[in-house]
Amino acid sequence: MKGFYRIRHRTFHARGMPWITEFMHGLVYTDQCTVCTALTSFPNGDLRARLEPIGTQWPDLIGCGHGSLFVASSRFVEMLRSCDVLVRIGGHVEFDEPAPKRLSLADAPAYYWLDGEQHLAAKMDFEASGFVGTKYCPSCGSRSYDIRATKDIQFVFDYDASSGLDLFSTDMNSQAFFCTERVLECVRQHRPTNVAITRVADGESAKPIKFW
Repeated sequence: MKGFYRIRHRTFHARGMPWITEFMHGLVYTDQCTVCTALTSFPNGDLRARLEPIGTQWPDLIGCGHGSLFVASSRFVEMLRSCDVLVRIGGHVEFDEPAPKRLSLADAPAYYWLDGEQHLAAKMDFEASGFVGTKYCPSCGSRSYDIRATKDIQFVFDYDASSGLDLFSTDMNSQAFFCTERVLECVRQHRPTNVAITRVADGESAKPIKFW
């Protein structure tokens, strides 16, 4: 799709980036579904997290393995707002000791998780995107698909331009963020750290656009 991009952290392709291993406080877990056995969680307000013991710099986007939230620094949020990009924050993210050996929590910028539910602005066409066997649980509504048969995801969606959101999520996953050209140009101008932007038209495995 022309004019749209996926935006996320690039921790696995950059050196010295800390990583959130788990959230100690702030995630709310639902009851396990009696039909599909799904057990989901969602963030609620301010969060406390624990980091891997590695890292040499505080980035503008921090990846996390539990909850897969979009966690951004105050600099990143202020950068987007300076470019007239609407950002809706869900809450603060603070870190428990110990910090990575070469970093100090006292030097960390403020971090926030962005509320993907409030950034929802597109409806995914799962079949056209390449998802195979997509189905929904009749009890809890959880979506599932055939992981083995789904090979090349392309992300085809219907974007609601009237939302006014240049940074947005879809009904695929409220924490998988996409963006418009405005966000790309803002990132090019300010060069935040640990940010990867790929063209939606190039598919899920596309290489990030170089802006640094």
